[in-house]
Amino acid sequence: MATNNVSSEPKKSDDDDIQDLSISPNVTSQDQSIQELEKELTAEKDARREERFFCIVICIIFFDVVCFTVMPNFGGPFAILVLELLILIPLARRMGMEEIAEILNSVITRLAGKGKD
Repeated sequence: MATNNVSSEPKKSDDDDIQDLSISPNVTSQDQSIQELEKELTAEKDARREERFFCIVICIIFFDVVCFTVMPNFGGPFAILVLELLILIPLARRMGMEEIAEILNSVITRLAGKGKD
């Protein structure tokens, strides 16, 4: 006869397994150093993303200075500014700079609001 191997204990999910590992009392100095290195690596990656974003912004500012001094009317620089903002918002989000993305988004909203008036 076949017996039913269903136990009365609820199945553990992957999250429970991870919690069991993280609560483990046998945390060694190697585990601690691995955690510290992971935190340092994350901080370094964030810092590099911020540096890249600010380098891109500085290049855009130099481009704007050159273009805006050459253009005789106000329409060209305004159009370039709007296009740059449309590019910078998703770039800021991708680089993990949500605050900058929100600021840029509010600038576009203000520019669009002034255009409607």
